[in-house]
Amino acid sequence: MSITQKFELSSKKLHGCLILSYESGILKTVTNAFKRPLNAVQEATIKRVIPFNVTDIPKIDYAGIGLDCKALEPTGGQRVALFCDAYKKAYGTSYLVSKKDGALLKQLPAKDETEFAEIVATYFACDEWWASPKNIGGMANRINELRQWNSTTKDKTTTSKWHFPNGFSKTREQECKTNEELQAYWRHLRALGFKKTRVGIVETWKKSTDLI
Repeated sequence: MSITQKFELSSKKLHGCLILSYESGILKTVTNAFKRPLNAVQEATIKRVIPFNVTDIPKIDYAGIGLDCKALEPTGGQRVALFCDAYKKAYGTSYLVSKKDGALLKQLPAKDETEFAEIVATYFACDEWWASPKNIGGMANRINELRQWNSTTKDKTTTSKWHFPNGFSKTREQECKTNEELQAYWRHLRALGFKKTRVGIVETWKKSTDLI
């Protein structure tokens, strides 16, 4: 699934802007929309701050060289195209778009197009009753349930990755090799109704009913 992200480079001293277009995180096109030709110094300076990977954009101090960099809001049509691409890959047929679909997707809360693509992928992976049949209106209306389902699925995947017992084991806790694994074990215990408590100087985990 190809994700397109666009950024605008502009300056108060220059008329117009430069549009950087990235597909799946890689620079695809650079559109020169400056109204006047750049001189040699300006051209060399700007070329140095055009990253090949979109992840490098936040690392560059554009303000330090008098430039402003902002992400361009995606159009509803771009999001519809991405959804349609996922639909065709899933079912082998084209999705029938309605007039309101573009507006629905443009308003969908996603910080960037990478997150939007993840939402679409999660929606097509979800087999809950409320996620069928697959359509743009259904995805937009069930966004909260979809986020919760995705979070729960990730927790289950994490738990199976490390094979945590359905209870507290001091030995298993000490066997955690990384902080990530330890935190995952603690989340697993909380999901089962356990809470961390202290018995004398010893920290342990007990179910809420055992604390009364």
